[in-house]
Amino acid sequence: MSIPSGLLKELDRIVEALDVPSRSKAISEAIAEYIGDRAWLLEGGEDYEVVGSVTILYRHEETSERIIEIQHRFIEIIRSTSHVHLDVGRCLEVTIVAGPVSKARELVKTLHSIRGVEAIRASVFPVGRAGEHGHPHG
Repeated sequence: MSIPSGLLKELDRIVEALDVPSRSKAISEAIAEYIGDRAWLLEGGEDYEVVGSVTILYRHEETSERIIEIQHRFIEIIRSTSHVHLDVGRCLEVTIVAGPVSKARELVKTLHSIRGVEAIRASVFPVGRAGEHGHPHG
């Protein structure tokens, strides 16, 4: 494995400042986090319920209408959105989702394919088997 020297210097600085036992321990934790953050995006296996957020940084002019169209296609899992204008051309949107992991995965992949999306970060938590519901509302 090769790691750019600047990245290693920054890692060493953080390892020392946070009193992590070793560089190896920090790298192992980072790899485990990377896998945990993305494993749900892999297809296959049992479908289960998730809750979480999808955050998108995008260029407004190119993508705004397309994002709205996609959100309407996934209305069954989208619970809320918050939109922030960062500057004249860019926006940040946070979408709260709840539903089957397969639908959340499909939403993220669809959003990722849009021209003008600069970055996307999704974070989900498993909350039960597909079709199960959490606490009763009322």
